[in-house]
Amino acid sequence: MTSIKFILIILLALILTSCSKSPDVIYYNGKIHTLDSDNTVVEAIAVKDGKILELGKNDDIRNKYKIDNCIDLQGKVVIPGFIESDGSLVEFSLELSRFNNLVDLRNCTKVSQIIKLVAEKVKSQKDDSWVGGYGWNENNLTDANEADMDKTTLDKISTHHNIYLINADGTIVWCNSKILETLQITKQTPAPVNGEIDKDDDGELTGFLFGTAVNLIKEKLPKFTKEDMLTSIEAGAKELLKYGITEIHDRSVNSESISAFRELIDSGKFPIRIYAVLTGTEGSFDEYLKKGIEVNYKNKLTVRAVTVDYDGSLELQSAAMHDDYKIDPKRKVPYIDDASMEKILNKAIDKNFQFTIKTVGDLAVSNAINTIGKVMHERNVSDKRIVLEAVEFIQPVELNKIKEYKIIPSLRPEACMYDIDMLPVLIPTANYKNFALWNSLLQYSGMITIGTGFPFSHSINPFIQMYYLTKRQFVDTLRKNIPSENQTLSILDALKSYTVWPAYSGFEEKIKGSLEKGKFADMLVISEDIFNSDAKLLLDTKVLKTIINGKILFESK
Repeated sequence: MTSIKFILIILLALILTSCSKSPDVIYYNGKIHTLDSDNTVVEAIAVKDGKILELGKNDDIRNKYKIDNCIDLQGKVVIPGFIESDGSLVEFSLELSRFNNLVDLRNCTKVSQIIKLVAEKVKSQKDDSWVGGYGWNENNLTDANEADMDKTTLDKISTHHNIYLINADGTIVWCNSKILETLQITKQTPAPVNGEIDKDDDGELTGFLFGTAVNLIKEKLPKFTKEDMLTSIEAGAKELLKYGITEIHDRSVNSESISAFRELIDSGKFPIRIYAVLTGTEGSFDEYLKKGIEVNYKNKLTVRAVTVDYDGSLELQSAAMHDDYKIDPKRKVPYIDDASMEKILNKAIDKNFQFTIKTVGDLAVSNAINTIGKVMHERNVSDKRIVLEAVEFIQPVELNKIKEYKIIPSLRPEACMYDIDMLPVLIPTANYKNFALWNSLLQYSGMITIGTGFPFSHSINPFIQMYYLTKRQFVDTLRKNIPSENQTLSILDALKSYTVWPAYSGFEEKIKGSLEKGKFADMLVISEDIFNSDAKLLLDTKVLKTIINGKILFESK
């Protein structure tokens, strides 16, 4: 009798174990690109408690796990969820919440179109109210000239409304006289560091603010309450699901925004994941140096990186270059000196924080690499996964150092493409050979990651960024004489720069980035087979479903 009881207990245990391993959902009949080390493609995937339980053929998975909750992928391609390596969720969310009160200027190709749209908006607004617009691109305005674009042009629309128009990448504000008066911006107002209050030849204000001077407007915009901010961030995170973005490496966080993320996570209102990157020159980093890193809070939030900006955009001549610019000011003073960079790097190493630094110009890259090499040799450190952000120019001699120090380059393909038209104006022809060496960076580093810098970018869409990487061409026109036109990537490598490699960059390669057993079931169902077609098809590819933790959180209508 005892032996019978023992057998029954064993059988019951086996049954219970089998039940506990029964998946919550099965996705089947798909072309699931796992992006594992063998780039395996499977048909079905079983998910349990938000993680991948098993992958394989349709019949094998469905016969093994006989559950009702099975979702037919209808033969569509499935890829891992996108990881955006440089964006600001809070800024994006707040801009999005203002959307209804802003004029969308993204499709304007003429100044006259801008004027017409803003004038229509003004008609419905009370005197003294703020009327904003966003998204205009100075490079796309075919009729733009200095006579058409100054404060007097906007004054003709109204001198009773505060009009401000922010360009596509957030580096320029065009405003009318009224808003300058409201904010008491005069000819005597000093420009902030790395900013410019533009004046004409007579010393009069033109109505344009450049660089950090943009904040003179932004800081005075109507303030959000805490409740408004939480609502906005929740909406912003949901909006990113439409683009297949399942995680952001956010370089603009502080204690306040981290607290907001945590509150939304606790209340179950935060669909995506955040890899928080603190700013080394701000107080929040000092706070976290005392607390230490925070890894994978409720599978949604990690705080374990710090960043500094060495330089800025080429367009504003803020990129630190070895060669002088062709027009004044010919030299850019970096935002941070090498000694301060070294100090922050050492603090990061002391407390096990990852270190990242924005280096657009080739001088910025050289100086950063030299400092990194010095510290790594002195301290004999390894596997710190140091990231150079927004790299546009690099001298070939630095490539071997990137390989030696295992530095991870992070690129902004869109910014590079838009800077192509600025090259003849700003830099010597000889320096073109150092521009956007995407393939070389990949070959020497073994991996790259991709960011857009949203919301200060023209497009968030990862498929557009992948198109730039694979075709090195503009979306709407075919150009000749693109610098280093052979510096392209394969579609597979472009996809890895949005999935596998940023997961590794964030020390998360064991839990995400590819679709493998035990990892989070973060994946996308997409409209086109991007692996078996010309890269041009990327521009037509849409996200049909965004799945996080095995749950469909976005589905296109």
